[in-house]
Amino acid sequence: MQEIDFKQLDFSLATTEEIIKELAKRAKDKRKRNSARYGTQKQFAEHIGMSFRSYQEFEISGKITLEKFIDVLRGLDSLEESEQLLKVRDEELFEVRKK
Repeated sequence: MQEIDFKQLDFSLATTEEIIKELAKRAKDKRKRNSARYGTQKQFAEHIGMSFRSYQEFEISGKITLEKFIDVLRGLDSLEESEQLLKVRDEELFEVRKK
C-alpha cells in the first residue's frame, strides 16, 4: 500500500508558481495512486486527448492551459470536487439581494 503525503502546501502563503506545481503534483499523485484506473502517463494523456509530451510537461512544471487543466480534472474524476472552489454560497446571494 502506498503512503499518502498529508503535508500539503498552504495556498494562502504560497506563490503562484508554488501553487501551480502543487496542483500538478496532486494530479500526478492521484494518477499514480490509481494507476489501475488511470494508467501510465502516456495512457492517461491519450485518454484525455492530450499529447504525451504535453501531459508529461504538466506533471513536471505545472504549465498548462486552463482548458487542458479542466481535461485533466475531468480525466481524474475530480471536476465536481473543483466546482466547490468557485461555488456561490447561499449567504452571498442573500447579501447581493439586500444591496
